[in-house]
Amino acid sequence: MNRMMNRGQQGVIPGGPLGKARYAMAIGRADEAERIARKRLERTPDDAAARALLSQALLQQRQVDEAIAEARRATRDAPTNADAQMTLSAALLQKGRFKVPAEAETAAKRAVQLQPKMARARVQLAEVLIANNDNNGAVLAAEEAIKLEPRGSSGYFMKALAMLRQKDYEAAAAAADSAIRFDRDKQLPQAEYIKANALVEVKRYDEALASLNAAERANPLLGGPQSQSLRGRILFKQRKFRESYRTNLEAQHAAKRPKFLAPPLAGMNMVALGLFGERGPYVMLAIVLIIVFLIIYGVSLIPVAGQWIATVLITAAALGLAFSSLKQLQGYILPENRGLWPITFGAIGGGFIIGGVATLAIERVIMGFISHNPPIFTPNTATVAGVVAAGAAALACWGVPKLLARFGGAALIAS
Repeated sequence: MNRMMNRGQQGVIPGGPLGKARYAMAIGRADEAERIARKRLERTPDDAAARALLSQALLQQRQVDEAIAEARRATRDAPTNADAQMTLSAALLQKGRFKVPAEAETAAKRAVQLQPKMARARVQLAEVLIANNDNNGAVLAAEEAIKLEPRGSSGYFMKALAMLRQKDYEAAAAAADSAIRFDRDKQLPQAEYIKANALVEVKRYDEALASLNAAERANPLLGGPQSQSLRGRILFKQRKFRESYRTNLEAQHAAKRPKFLAPPLAGMNMVALGLFGERGPYVMLAIVLIIVFLIIYGVSLIPVAGQWIATVLITAAALGLAFSSLKQLQGYILPENRGLWPITFGAIGGGFIIGGVATLAIERVIMGFISHNPPIFTPNTATVAGVVAAGAAALACWGVPKLLARFGGAALIAS
C-alpha cells in the first residue's frame, strides 16, 4: 500500500511522499513541501505531479519566477495535468501586476477542459478573467464553480468580486455573504472587505462598518491605508466628520506620507471619497495637479530666477512621478539583490544625464532649422530635457538590473 505514517495527531497520511507534501502545504509548511518534492524529483525527474507540487510550494513562498519555470516544465512533461495548468495560471497572474499574460488565461481554460467537474479550475479561470476586466466571463465561471461546489466559498468570493466591479452592489453583498457563510476555515477574510465596499454603496453604513471590523479582526493585515480610507468614508457618510478626518490622517501616516503633507491630504481625501466615492481618488489627483500647477506658475512669475526655479520643481515632480510609477509597476524601486544597488544607482545617474543631454541636442538641432541664432539654453529647453531625463532615469533603473539578471551579471556581482 502506498501509505505513509505521520506520528502526529493526523495518524496515517495517504499518498506516499506526495501525500505528505500536500499535507505540509495544507498546514502552511510550504518549505517542507518543497523539500519533499525536490527529493522526489531527484529520484524521478519526469514525475510531473511532483514538479507541479514543487511549483505550488514555490508559489506559496512567493518565489514566483521559479514557480512559473517549474509549472511550465510540468505542463510540457504532462500536458493533461490540471494542477500544473492551474499553478502556471496562478503564478503568471501573480507575476503580471498590470497586464496579465495571455498564457495565464490559456492555462486556466486548459485546466477547465481537463477537469470540467473541478470547481477549483473554474475559480482560477474566474480570477484570471477578473484581472483581465472580463467581469461577465468571471461571473459565468464563478457560477459554474458554485454549481459544482454549492458549499464552497471560493466561487461565491469570485462572484462577489466580479459583481462589485460591475457595480451590482446588492448582488456583490449577497455573494460575499455566502462566501463568508461557507468559509468554515476562515481563509477568506477579504470577503468581509468586499461586502463592506458593496454595502457602503447601497447606504447600509452600519453593516458596512461591521463587515470592515470583522475583516480586520480576521486578518489585521487588511487594516492598511485602503481599509482606513474606507472606514473614513463610512464615518463621513455617517456625518462623524471628526472621526473620519482622524481615520484618514491615520491612513496617510500608514502610507508614509510626509508629516507636513499628511493633514491636508487627509482632509482632501476625506472630502473627495466622502462626496465622490469610487471616483474620489481621481478627483483628489486632479485637485493635487491643479495645486501643483498653480504653485509652479506662481513661482515662474518671480523676476529673473522664477522660471529656473519652476524648471527645477517640474523636473523634481517628473522624477517623483516616474519612480512612483516604477514602484507601482514592479512593486519596488531598487532590486532585492543589494549587490546590484551600486550599478543601479550608476544606471539612474547615467540615464538621467544621457536623456537630458540627448534631448538638449535634439532641441538644438530643431531650433537650428527654425532660427539662425537659437539660444543655447533656456528654461523651456531645460524643462523638456529635465522631464525626459527623469523618464530615462526610471527606465534605466528598471532595465539595467533585469539585463544583468538575464545575462548572469547579478550572480557575478553577488559573488
